[in-house]
Amino acid sequence: MMTKIAVAFALAAALGTAHAAEAIKPLRGETRVSFQCRAAIIPEVRQCAAQCAAAGDADARWECVHACTTRGLWDMAQCREVGAPLGTAVATR
Repeated sequence: MMTKIAVAFALAAALGTAHAAEAIKPLRGETRVSFQCRAAIIPEVRQCAAQCAAAGDADARWECVHACTTRGLWDMAQCREVGAPLGTAVATR
């Protein structure tokens, strides 16, 4: 459960510009597959969220970032279920 919370927090934190260049490191107790999935998907989510800055108003930006984050969490869940990164891109709005 703590890993899920840590991953969700990492995704949310990844949306900030200060974290854009931060390296993705293994979390304590994280499995190899989980780390590989996170390392493959978080950069895509960061890129998706960065593109949201072009959205017109604050509500549109929030919806865009929410869509990127939700899709990233879904992709990570699917990746972990399969047992390896799938290499799928996060959908952008």
